Amino acid sequence: MSLLFSNMVRRPPLQGETVNGRSLHGGHSTAEIAHAAKCELAEKTLRRFGSLRLRVTGFSMLPSVWPGDLLLIRRQEMEQIYPGDIVLFACYGRLIAHRVVFKTDDPEAPRLITRGDALPSQDSAISPAELLGKVSGILRAGEWIQPPRRLSFGARTVAMLVSRSGRAAGILARLRASRRRPCEHEALCQS
Repeated sequence: MSLLFSNMVRRPPLQGETVNGRSLHGGHSTAEIAHAAKCELAEKTLRRFGSLRLRVTGFSMLPSVWPGDLLLIRRQEMEQIYPGDIVLFACYGRLIAHRVVFKTDDPEAPRLITRGDALPSQDSAISPAELLGKVSGILRAGEWIQPPRRLSFGARTVAMLVSRSGRAAGILARLRASRRRPCEHEALCQS
């Protein structure tokens, strides 16, 4: 992927162009390739500098984390992660932030089991190599908040509703956006 990313920065690849005998497109769209390159860059930045801010795009962590929230991720080792923490990990060229629901005690092969708050099932086990860091802060509407380690009854109810209906996530996001717009506009206009 590094070679692909450097080729894309210099110039767009030509139709049918190959590098080391491999097709540059490999059946993937330009948007998919660009997204994978961004994920790789974010991963390398976090591993090298120890912290990173990422904007959320998905609904899997509702209501703890909303689309548009900015996450502050700090590099952490497996020993520093506990159930209830929200972690960032790499999976199939994507970056995912989900809550740790279980941590194995095996010192030779430690693993984390995660799940999005609004998802019905757990993710595959995460190895230390896939773990990138822990969410240490969430910037929402101009205010930093601590990520909740446990969901309240109301938050669990919202998460359960969203997990059973993809339509519910969209409705909630639109309602939240419509309620935020007037407040953001007022804040911009205040002197």
